[in-house]
Amino acid sequence: MKALVFGGTGWVGHHIVGAFCRAGHDVTVCTRGQYKRYLDEMPSDILMVEADKNQPSSVARVFENPYDVVIDSVPSLESIRNIVEHAGSFGRYIHCSSTGGYAPLPRIPGDETMPYSHFMGGWEQKSQVDELVLGLWARQKFAATVIRPSYITGPGLLPLDNLGGRRQDFISDILSNVTLDLPNDGQSLLQPNHVQDLGKSFLLAAQEPKSIGQAYNICLTKAVTLNRYLQITAEAFDREVSINYMPIDEILEKYTGSVDVIGLHFLATHMCFDISKAVNELGYQPHCTTEDAIAETARWAALQIKK
Repeated sequence: MKALVFGGTGWVGHHIVGAFCRAGHDVTVCTRGQYKRYLDEMPSDILMVEADKNQPSSVARVFENPYDVVIDSVPSLESIRNIVEHAGSFGRYIHCSSTGGYAPLPRIPGDETMPYSHFMGGWEQKSQVDELVLGLWARQKFAATVIRPSYITGPGLLPLDNLGGRRQDFISDILSNVTLDLPNDGQSLLQPNHVQDLGKSFLLAAQEPKSIGQAYNICLTKAVTLNRYLQITAEAFDREVSINYMPIDEILEKYTGSVDVIGLHFLATHMCFDISKAVNELGYQPHCTTEDAIAETARWAALQIKK
């Protein structure tokens, strides 16, 4: 299989590239050349092409060579339209979206039949790109698949903190036994996703013809409460966590200007998903537990403090 990966040098993108390479496929990475952090983690002989997917002439040049599957880890409306209009013939298109657009969940666990709600104005772009490609499949048989990951965890990016961001001093606070403010009662559910499993899910979708025209939730097998999430993070360092519960409005007042409003509200909203569709149709199986993924990410983040 010949695969073209847009955004293949990013955190998620290079895990997609790795999954395809380990499976023995021929991978080309398309990048603007601006993000090079993960280049040393990719095969040294990987074929790289430099182009801007949002420019029609660049897309036409990239697709002078044929591909069996095209993957975009950070899709845009413009890039999708350019691929449709200028790519010519290719087999499959798969892009990365998010489960975030389901919030607030009308039921638990949430599945792929739920509509996007544009929670507090967020995830509108994800909704638009998903609607575009799935609509193109319905109207023109544009062979598209949508992958919707939950909160992504794993080495390479800081973990989610107690205020809905990814602040650098979160793990330092855990190590120093700082009391952590947490919205409401800490009972909101969080179901992480490991970046390694996310990368493999694109490969599984590319290998399964039934995935065309479908969207798939990708995350670990179970959710934990925010309380338990902080406990697992602290236990990774043989620590106990001290939590101070606060209404969201009081947190926003206390941290005026330093907390993302949408991120905080999102943290206090249940994120719990049914992954049976991906399991049954793609053969998706997470390689680790929710607890293991949380602890692994925390330990990785602690190592970054020492650098």
